[in-house]
Amino acid sequence: MGPESVRSRPGTVHFRQQLQDPEYRRKFIHTLILYFAFTVMGVCRAMHDSAFLDLAQITGSNVEEASVFYTSFAAGGLVGSVFMGVLLDKLAKHRQALLAGIVLLSVVCTSAIPWSTIYVLTISIFFVNGILTMALDSGGNADMLSTWGVGGKMFMQILHFVYAIGTILAPLVVEPFLAEQKTLNATLCNIYEVSKAYNYSDGSNNLNERTFLLPENCVPSESQIQYAYMIAASLSFLSGIMITAECFFSPPDTKGKTRKENHRNPRVLPKWLQVLILGNIALFYFFSCSIFSVTVGYMMAYFVKDLGWSKEKTANLTSVFRAGYAASRLLCVLLYRVLTPRELLYISNGLSVLSLGGLWLSIIYEFEAGIWICMVLASIGLSAIFPTGLIYIENDVMKVSGMVTSVIWVAANLQGIVNPLLDFMMATRNVFGRFYCPRNKAEISLYIQPSTNLPLSQRRE
Repeated sequence: MGPESVRSRPGTVHFRQQLQDPEYRRKFIHTLILYFAFTVMGVCRAMHDSAFLDLAQITGSNVEEASVFYTSFAAGGLVGSVFMGVLLDKLAKHRQALLAGIVLLSVVCTSAIPWSTIYVLTISIFFVNGILTMALDSGGNADMLSTWGVGGKMFMQILHFVYAIGTILAPLVVEPFLAEQKTLNATLCNIYEVSKAYNYSDGSNNLNERTFLLPENCVPSESQIQYAYMIAASLSFLSGIMITAECFFSPPDTKGKTRKENHRNPRVLPKWLQVLILGNIALFYFFSCSIFSVTVGYMMAYFVKDLGWSKEKTANLTSVFRAGYAASRLLCVLLYRVLTPRELLYISNGLSVLSLGGLWLSIIYEFEAGIWICMVLASIGLSAIFPTGLIYIENDVMKVSGMVTSVIWVAANLQGIVNPLLDFMMATRNVFGRFYCPRNKAEISLYIQPSTNLPLSQRRE
């Protein structure tokens, strides 16, 4: 027995044997290309958060006006989700070419964002960017499920893990190019801080309500985030070229033919049951995504405003939350052999409810250590819900077709539009109400999940 055979594990030998199969090798290479594309998509999507103030400065808008960029992105995501769901069913033979075209179009859109100085034009670009991003997101997930079917639990979890890695890399790409506040006296600059929609004075004494004389050391430097967006666009272009090359160099026996989907979920459900299940799925993803959006989007501002935390301390908490989010998705890759998708969903939703409830109590009783612990636990619970839900639907409920994909991504993006109104109606103006709101949503999400499979328990074949 040689040294190599001693070191080789059964799993490694089995994987090498599978790679000798041309079909398995093709699917594995295609999966690696999707991983790179989703890592880049994570960078492109998350860099808007870090560049938010610079985009407001470039367009001459204040924070409230610039927040419309996100609303426009979410509205575009709704259109892109429906658009991609229809095309996935109509153009099943050309799924790879469709993804390649979307990625290459997103290169142009991503590059154009920081160069637009017109407020309305930037809103329009964000709308188109939302269409393309959500089309790639939904199409890539559907393509991964189509490639591996019920046996692709590990590959799906890794897909969402590499996306989370991209969101962590985004601030590192943007930070060197952000505009700096050239301040020598923070108190003095705060006194003279005005909306970027106003004009700076040219030094004359003729001041009016739209012209203010600012100290020179308080005027922000010129933003250079166009270089960060160009880096992201270049990576996106590379991933588009890789997907395009795969289309041209696919083996003759697979190119232009619909893939055999014997590995997909064969269950056929009556129409009324499909409508009932799709409604439950939509509600589940709406509330699950709302929890994450509220926690990340609203809560951090309230740590500074209501709890009196410093921005540095709040930024550290955000970094810990993001790190826990990515680490949890890596943990899901390891747990897929031990837990079923249904068990993992129950654990994730239960942990989300408990952690957000603990976060609410920690704020009421001003228990800072509890805030940190509950935020980490919330990130761990929330991160597993989205990909595990897709795997659960594919394995135990129905095939994730283009229609199912559209329902999921429309629900996930609809919360970005409805959520601000919902939070205004449900929450008070203080921080306690804001934390009470996502806790309720987590409980609703936990209750909705089992109702998705209640009708199916009588029809399992």
